[in-house]
Amino acid sequence: MKPNDFIAALSEMPDNLKNRLGNLSDAQLRFKPDGGYFSILENIWHLRDIEIEGYGIRLQRLLAEQHPRLPDLNGGQLARERHYNQQALQPALNEFIQARQANLTILEKLTATQLGRTGYLEPLGEITVGRLLELWLEHDRGHIQELEKLWTATRGTNSTHKPGPSVSRQNLR
Repeated sequence: MKPNDFIAALSEMPDNLKNRLGNLSDAQLRFKPDGGYFSILENIWHLRDIEIEGYGIRLQRLLAEQHPRLPDLNGGQLARERHYNQQALQPALNEFIQARQANLTILEKLTATQLGRTGYLEPLGEITVGRLLELWLEHDRGHIQELEKLWTATRGTNSTHKPGPSVSRQNLR
């Protein structure tokens, strides 16, 4: 994919979330399927935190520092420590959208040279800005798939269906 393709794909996430979340009840937002999977609300808070503390900071550091060491983030641990499912939806959604817009503004100005800047991302190893974009989009797509399953499950159209392992429960990659 070309950088503009990544930017276009990443820019779809805010509208995708806004369009799907507006009609959900509080119970639907907080519904947690068996197996320790994230609720819809927990997914949104996770996306907010990872956008700001994960991808946003990593992008800034890759662009500003010489070969930075970028720590891993444990999404499941953040959810437990921050009690995601006890929070309100709107602050997380608004802050995610603001952070994503700020990150897209930076991405729109990337040069070919900047795409090749490198760092070390735990636990993956060497990474470029270009590879970070791939991981970012992969993360978005994983959450969209997870959320689609949760939206279906909370609407009762397939109440026995359980989402696969949460990308939020895994360490950020």
